[in-house]
Amino acid sequence: MKVRFQYILFLLIVSSGFSQNLVQNGGFEDFVSCPVKMSNLNKDAAYWSAPTLGTTDYFNECSRTKLGVPVNFKGKQEPYEGAAYAGLYLFAPRDYREYIQVPLKETLEKGSRYRLTLFLSLSEKSDGAVMDMGAVFAEKPLSVHTKRELSQNQLYTASAQTSHIKQFPVSGYYQDKQNWMELSFDIVSKGFENYLILGNFKSNAGTNYLKTTKTSKREEGYSYYYLDDISLTYLGPEYKTDEVYVLDHVNFNFDRFDLQPKAEQSLRDVYEHLKKNPNLKVAINGHTDDLGSDEYNDVLSRERASSVAQYLINLGLDKNRITSKGYGDSKPLDTTLTDEARRKNRRVEFVMTKFEDN
Repeated sequence: MKVRFQYILFLLIVSSGFSQNLVQNGGFEDFVSCPVKMSNLNKDAAYWSAPTLGTTDYFNECSRTKLGVPVNFKGKQEPYEGAAYAGLYLFAPRDYREYIQVPLKETLEKGSRYRLTLFLSLSEKSDGAVMDMGAVFAEKPLSVHTKRELSQNQLYTASAQTSHIKQFPVSGYYQDKQNWMELSFDIVSKGFENYLILGNFKSNAGTNYLKTTKTSKREEGYSYYYLDDISLTYLGPEYKTDEVYVLDHVNFNFDRFDLQPKAEQSLRDVYEHLKKNPNLKVAINGHTDDLGSDEYNDVLSRERASSVAQYLINLGLDKNRITSKGYGDSKPLDTTLTDEARRKNRRVEFVMTKFEDN
């Protein structure tokens, strides 16, 4: 009974790791100073800053000024959660723009999938609504001397490596002034991402803008939005079918076939991917180094593949979706015969393929 309890506890711990928010202070609850001045997010909100000369605002219910919650200088809005949120212009005359940036809790893993989610609400005093909200990931914090939009060309010349601008998918204008609208998209990491930047990266001419109040034809109007509960969560590696992968951290000790603790995260990733794709099956292949006889290494490699297969079955994978095989030392990754080479060769690989139609 104790072993069963420990196994369930392990699953809960691993599962919670998948839902961890990698955005520092994603709900804007932590603050250095209770806001008393407009355009002061850089100094008031913990971790958050503005990457340009645009002056983003910070709102908190602790404030007794026009930066309070729920009533403030842009209208009235309850937080999506907690007691605070940020506010910024996504559209303003002469291409004026405001952005926010924040450090992530860890560098994103190359080849892994992540989901970015945020909640948005149009302020009551806005003249119109947009349908353009985007995100950029950067290696280092940006500091660009402009009050206008951050274009892709400007990002190319920035001192830090950045991703391409990615737009949140839309089904219409973000024009709800009462409720919070959820925006979300998935990315595959390049492995350099340490910072997140949010805002409208398009000029006024390129922005989809819907005027909602009566203004003259020459007036461009304003779209001011509240942002809250920003999260970035790990989804797992991006696996492709019919491609050979070496399981991370599944490098066995000499003459052993028991799994080491660091291997469990990698196997959980594989299981989660197979769980979400029931049309896939997986082949597990075990390998050894060159030490020992061919007969012994064949048995040892089969045991290594079998231990991985059994772990996936214990997680809940149908045994009919998994096969395992051992190749001994016949397929080394590194033939230099060093200790490091032998460690690499004591491995398990897997290939995911689609079920063939009967």
